[in-house]
Amino acid sequence: MNIPKIQSQYNFTGRSAIVKKADKICRDINTAFPHISPSYSWINFGKPEKYEQLFQNIEKNLNTIRWQESNASSEYSYYKTLLKLTKKYKCANCGELADITYISCKNKNLKDVAIVGVYGYDTKNNKLVDYDHVAVRFRHGKKEIIIDPWFGIADYAQNCLMKYKNKYHEFFNGFNSNLKMLFQKEPVININSRDLSKLIEKYPELK
Repeated sequence: MNIPKIQSQYNFTGRSAIVKKADKICRDINTAFPHISPSYSWINFGKPEKYEQLFQNIEKNLNTIRWQESNASSEYSYYKTLLKLTKKYKCANCGELADITYISCKNKNLKDVAIVGVYGYDTKNNKLVDYDHVAVRFRHGKKEIIIDPWFGIADYAQNCLMKYKNKYHEFFNGFNSNLKMLFQKEPVININSRDLSKLIEKYPELK
């Protein structure tokens, strides 16, 4: 189960300063927005009967959070409601967490912040297989750094792909070990600097 104050399983020994910074952002997001993720929990618990009602309630709350994405009157309204409802219902999947992390990274003026999806690449058919998972990427020099609060990890992009393939592959829909894993940039809801500042005033934990 994805629980409050999730801690990164990787310690700081020997890690670069930028990866340490990314790891702290990851941990801070999970501390500030404690949550349960139904898709994460079902895999861990095998959908036991006693949790069925709980998971149904979580899914219902998640749908409430997601509904406002396509019905928000502005980008600011979307993010404000997302943050408010995530705190209220204490539930989130990778998409909600990626949006929250995106806001935090933008506020920290990290370079080329983007939301990225995880895919398998079928070289034979020149086709991408969507593994239905997203995280946040930013650049540091020539390196790409990934922050993935859903799994509670942060690292260089290639290291994250190795972790996904070797340790977390069971979470990916349609995973095929024969396909090359890669990140693909996804659409994002942009926000201007003025509205971003207003959000940070309301949620200083994202500073």
